[in-house]
Amino acid sequence: MTAAVLAASSVTVIPAPAAAAGDFSSGFEAGDAQPTWTNTAERGAGAGGYCCGLTSMESGVRAEAAHTGSAALMYSGAGATSYNRVFDVDIPVGAASTLSYWVFPQSGGNLDVAVDLAFTDGTYLRDSGAVDQHGVGTGPREQGSGGVLSFDTWNYVTSAIGAKVAGKTIDRILIGYDNPDGTARFRGYFDDIRISAGTAGGLSDLVDTRRGSNSDFAYSRGNTFPAAAVPHGFNFWTPVTNGNHDGWLYQYQDTTVQGFAVSHQPSPWLGDYGQLQVMPMNGGVRTSPDTRRSSFSHAAEIARPHYYRTRLDTYGITAELAPTDHAGVMRFTFPAASSSTSAPTILFDTVDSAGGEIGVDAAARTISGYADHRGQKLYFSATVDAGIAASGAVTGEGATSWIRVATPVSRQVTLRIGTSWISVAQAAANRDQEVGAKSLDTVRDEAAAQWDAVLGKVRVEGASADQLVTFYSNLYRAFMYPNNRAEIVGGVRRYRSPYDGLLHDGQMYVNNGFWDTARAEWPLLALLEPGRTGEMLDGFVNAYKTVGWTPSWSGPWNRAVMPGTNQDLAFADAYVKGVRNFDYRAAYASMVRNATVYSPAVDGRPGLDVSTFKGYLPSDVRGDSASWTLEDATSDFGIAQLAEALGYPEDAAYFRNRALNYANLFSPSVGFFRGRRGDGAWRTSDADFRPNLWGCEFVEGAAWHYATPAPQDPQGMANLYGGRAGLAAKLDAMFAAPRDYLPGCYSDPIHEMREVYASDMGQFAHANEQTHHMLYMYNYAGVPAKTQDRVRRVLTTLYDSGAGTGNGYFGDEDNGEMSAWYVFSALGFYPARMGSTDYAIGAPLHPKATLTLENGRTFTVTAPGVSDVNRYIQRATLNGAPYPKNYLTHADLTKGGTLDLVMGPDPSGWGTGAADVPGSITTGTAPPRQLVDRATGAPPALVDDTSMTKWVTEGATATITCRLAAPVAVRQYTLTSADDLPGGDPRSWVLQGSADGVTWTTVDARTDVDFADRRQTRAFGVAGGETYAWVRLQVTANHGAGQLQLAELQLLG
Repeated sequence: MTAAVLAASSVTVIPAPAAAAGDFSSGFEAGDAQPTWTNTAERGAGAGGYCCGLTSMESGVRAEAAHTGSAALMYSGAGATSYNRVFDVDIPVGAASTLSYWVFPQSGGNLDVAVDLAFTDGTYLRDSGAVDQHGVGTGPREQGSGGVLSFDTWNYVTSAIGAKVAGKTIDRILIGYDNPDGTARFRGYFDDIRISAGTAGGLSDLVDTRRGSNSDFAYSRGNTFPAAAVPHGFNFWTPVTNGNHDGWLYQYQDTTVQGFAVSHQPSPWLGDYGQLQVMPMNGGVRTSPDTRRSSFSHAAEIARPHYYRTRLDTYGITAELAPTDHAGVMRFTFPAASSSTSAPTILFDTVDSAGGEIGVDAAARTISGYADHRGQKLYFSATVDAGIAASGAVTGEGATSWIRVATPVSRQVTLRIGTSWISVAQAAANRDQEVGAKSLDTVRDEAAAQWDAVLGKVRVEGASADQLVTFYSNLYRAFMYPNNRAEIVGGVRRYRSPYDGLLHDGQMYVNNGFWDTARAEWPLLALLEPGRTGEMLDGFVNAYKTVGWTPSWSGPWNRAVMPGTNQDLAFADAYVKGVRNFDYRAAYASMVRNATVYSPAVDGRPGLDVSTFKGYLPSDVRGDSASWTLEDATSDFGIAQLAEALGYPEDAAYFRNRALNYANLFSPSVGFFRGRRGDGAWRTSDADFRPNLWGCEFVEGAAWHYATPAPQDPQGMANLYGGRAGLAAKLDAMFAAPRDYLPGCYSDPIHEMREVYASDMGQFAHANEQTHHMLYMYNYAGVPAKTQDRVRRVLTTLYDSGAGTGNGYFGDEDNGEMSAWYVFSALGFYPARMGSTDYAIGAPLHPKATLTLENGRTFTVTAPGVSDVNRYIQRATLNGAPYPKNYLTHADLTKGGTLDLVMGPDPSGWGTGAADVPGSITTGTAPPRQLVDRATGAPPALVDDTSMTKWVTEGATATITCRLAAPVAVRQYTLTSADDLPGGDPRSWVLQGSADGVTWTTVDARTDVDFADRRQTRAFGVAGGETYAWVRLQVTANHGAGQLQLAELQLLG
C-alpha cells in the first residue's frame, strides 16, 4: 500500500461503527452507578444472615476490598439460595452484547455465586443457556461447580449474552448465591460489573483472515492462514491448499483447494499437529490431495474470523465453515443431480505422515475416530444430517475414510464436528454442548458476536475502508493466540497435558513463541483483556507445575526454537500492569529457575553453567551466544521487576544487576554489540567485523539489528554510545546504511534477509521481532519526532490490507506479535520497555481512537488533522492539562481519559526535555556500572567461572577465605549448589569481612537455606557497604551429608 493511497486527502473516510445503546458499568466508586437496592432478596430459599442477627443475604457497597478503586459490592450470608436485587436498569440486549464482572469469593464458604440478569419478559440469564468464556453456564450453581472460580482471588467472568438473549431487555441486575444443600456461611465481593452492547456494525466483517497467506519458505508476507475460530480458541478451521503438507496449509497464490481442516498450527516453521481434513466431492471417490483438489476463485471466498465460504468450481459445491471453541460446523451445498455430479461424497483424511482411525456408523449418521499427528491425538466425533448410503476406508494414505450421502432436496449437507484431546466420547460431548442442533448460520452469528465484542475494545475513527481492514485484521490476529487446551469434562475443566500426556484439572494454553510475543502481543492482551490474560498466563504456569519448566516456545510442548526465556517478561509485564488472576508466585518461581538453574535439555537457558559467572554466554560455548546474552538480560529485568513487586529485595537487586549484562558485549572499538569468547576476546577481529553479517552469535539478524538490545536500560545504552545524541546518531546510521546483507553463518540467505532488503529502510529490520522497540528508542534519545516519522513510515509501507494480493506484512506475523506492534503504533503509543508500566508515545495513524477497558473506563487519543504530512506532534494535553512527557504510564490508560495531540508538518520541541523520557536502570551520563565478581584466593573450583566443577570437603562445616585483589564493598554474594548430593549443600553460614585477615566483622548470616535444584545459583544481599580486603564464608551446617560441597562462590562489589 502506498502513501498516496493512505493519505487522508485521497480516500473516502469511513468512521468505525458507533456503539449501540445498552452500555452499563459500575465499579461502585464515587461517580459510578450505585445500587438501587441494598440487602434486598428477590428470591430465596433457606438462606440466612452471615452473623449478628441478620436474617437474609447481605448485598451492599463496602470499602473493604476492590478489584479496582477502593469499593466493591459485598455479599454475605449463610445457607442455601438467595438472589438479591442490585440495579434497576432498562438495557436492551443486542446480538453482540456481553456481560462481564469480577468476583472474589472468600475461603470458608462456597463458590456458587454469579451476577444474574432479570429480563422484562420474566426470564433470567441463568436459565438462558448462556455460558462464560470457559463454556460454563452463567448461573451460580454452574459457576460453582464448573471448576473455573477460585477462593481469595479476583476471578474474571465474561459472557457473550447476546448469543442467547438478544432482543430482550434487562430490567434488573442481580447477584445470586445458589447452593440448595448448603448450610455454611459465605462471603465475598463483586466489582467492575459491565454490560456492553458491542458493535452495531459488525467489526468482524472488516477482517480478512487471508492477509499474510501469500507466503512460502523463501519469502514471508505474514505466513498466516485463513483461520475461522473463536478468540483464543481450541481449534482453527481453515481451507487447505496443500493437503499433504502441515507447514504451509493455505497459500494465497495457489489455485486449488484440497480440503478443509481442523488445525492447531502455531507456525508453518513448526508445522501443524492434530490435523483432520474433510473434502466434499462428487462423481466418485478421490482420496489423495492431488486427485481430489478443486479449482476455486478468491472472488468467491468470504474469509472472516467467524466464517469461511468458497465455491469448489471443479465440483460445483459451495463449502462453508463456522467455529465454536471445541467444535465446528461445515455445510456443503451440492449441485443439482446429474451424471457428472452423482454420488455426493465427503472424505475424512489426515496427512500421510499421520496415523489414526476413522470409523463410520451409518445407522447413527456419525463419523468418529482420531488423528495421531506429531504425537498429538486429536479425537473427533461428527454427525451428518443426511443419510449415509455407503462408506469405505483407504489404506496407505494416513487415516482416510469416506461416506456417500443421500442428499436432501435442498442439496445441503451439514457436518457438526466435535473435537477433543481426551477421547471420542468427550469430542461428542463437546459437539453436543457447543453445537447441538444449531445451524451453521447460528454458529456463525454466535462466533461473530464473540469477535465483535473483542474487536470492539478498540474503535478507530477517520480511517479509510482499507485502513479499517488492516487495523481490525491485525487486531483479530492479536486475539487469535495463544489457544485454549482445556475442555469441560463432566462440569469440570480438564486438559491433556502435551508435556506428560496425562489428564489434569485446570487450565492450559498453548501455541505461543514468547521470543516474539513478549514484546507487544502480551502487553496488548494485558491492556485490553487483563482477565483473560491472567487465565492464559496461568495456563502456561501449569506447565511449570507439571514438568518444572515453562515453555519459551509452546507448540504445544516446549519447542525452544528461539533464544531467551521471554515468558519471564510476559509474566512480569502482566503483573506490574495489574493482572493478578494467575499464580504469579509459581510464575516467579519458574522465572527464577529459568535464570539460575543449569539445564542440559531444551528447557531454561543454555550455558548457565558459564554465563552466570562471566556475565555473558561465550561464543565458543554456544554459537548464538550474543542473542542469548542480550535476551537473558532483558528477561532478568522482568524478574527484577516482579521480585520487587512481590517483596523479594535481594532477588530484585541481583537480577537488576544481571539486567546490565548486555553491556559486556558492547565493543567500543567497532561501536556495536558482538560476541566474545570465554577468554574475553571478541569473536572476530575489528578488521574482520561486519555489522551486516547475519547469524553466528546472532539469531535471525546481524549486529545492526541488535544495536539497541536493552530497552530495560536506554540511558545506559545511550551512554555507551557517548550520550543521547550518540544513541540517536546510531539509529540514524542504521537507516542510512546500505541495505545489503551477508549470509554469514547461515551460508545461504534466509527469508528474513530478503524481507529486510525489500523493505528498503537501510539496515532497520522490522521483519523480525528483536527490532520492534528500536524506533521508540528515539524517544529515550530525546528526539521523539524521529519516532513519529519512522513509525508512520513503517505503518504505511510495511503493512497493508492484503486486498486482492494476500499480502499484509513484511516477515512472519508470529502469533499476533507483528499485528500487536501495528495496533499499538497506530494508536500512538508502544510498550517499548517490556516489564515496566511505561508506553513510549509515537504518533497515531488516525485522527481518533478509543479504548474500552475491562474496568468500564475509556481512554481516547485524538490527533485532528494527522496525515502523512502532519505527522509530528506539536504539543499534547492529557485530560486537559499540558503534557510534555514523551511517554504514558499504564495507570494513565486504566484511569481513563483523553490524550489530545496537536499535529503539524515539522518536528517540534515537544517531548525533548531531559526529564521528558521514561525510566531506565542507569541514570546520569556514565556507562552502566555492574557489580562484578571480586572473589579471589578461594579454592580454584569455587572461582573458575563454571558450575561444572565443584569444591568438596569432608564434614558439615568449613571456612572459605578470600583475599581480594583490592579492598571492596561486597554488596551481594552468590552460592551455587553442586551437581549432586543435596545433603552436602550449605544450610547455615556467616559471611565476614576483615581489613587485615585477623579481625573479622560479620556482615551477613543465614540459617536453614535450601537449594531446591542442582547447579542452582542463589543470591544474598550484604548490608552496610563497608570496604574489606578479606572476606570469608564460614559454613556452620549442611543438610546432613558427610561432605560439604559447592560449585561456585561469587562476591559481587
